[in-house]
Amino acid sequence: MNMEIFRLINNLANKNTVLDKIMIFFSKDVPYIFMAVIAIVFILGVVKKNEEYRKASVNAFVITVINLILSFIIGSIYYVDRPFVHNKVNLLMPHSADASFPSDHATGTMSIALGLGKYNRILGVIMTILSIIVGFSRVYVGNHYPLDVIGAYIMVLITNYLYNLVLKDKIEEIYIKVEKLLISKLKLDKNTDKNILNNQ
Repeated sequence: MNMEIFRLINNLANKNTVLDKIMIFFSKDVPYIFMAVIAIVFILGVVKKNEEYRKASVNAFVITVINLILSFIIGSIYYVDRPFVHNKVNLLMPHSADASFPSDHATGTMSIALGLGKYNRILGVIMTILSIIVGFSRVYVGNHYPLDVIGAYIMVLITNYLYNLVLKDKIEEIYIKVEKLLISKLKLDKNTDKNILNNQ
């Protein structure tokens, strides 16, 4: 079934140049846009002095790192070859022949989507839809099996639920403490510099 669905999606490749380019864009570039969104939310939180924005970006970052580490561990324990290793596929993007399961692109994008979606529902829905297109594109370009993507999404849903239940509040608490320490240190350094200048 996994291979049959893979063929169904991957056989769409090399039929339409525009669609191929769109899928390559989603597969290659959109995950970087997701990372940029985390940075933008954090910067907005600093500029607008909005603590919720800053906590949202920090939580999204932490849950993404956790999920990518889990993805690496799962890929090491349960190793699955990429589709192109033993099969003739429509390979639109070259890729190293490392572990195929679970998909890091699906893992990373869905982690960010759910992480930010906890704070902003509309942004979360938009990014979730984009993440699903990213997952589809990974099969389309020949880099992953459908189960690699589905498995990644299931893992992220489980870890996201557990994270919000157990770690979210603790991470926010640690972040706020660190932030206050950094701000107080910066203020102290500025006052020290002013005193030095006044004494000269």
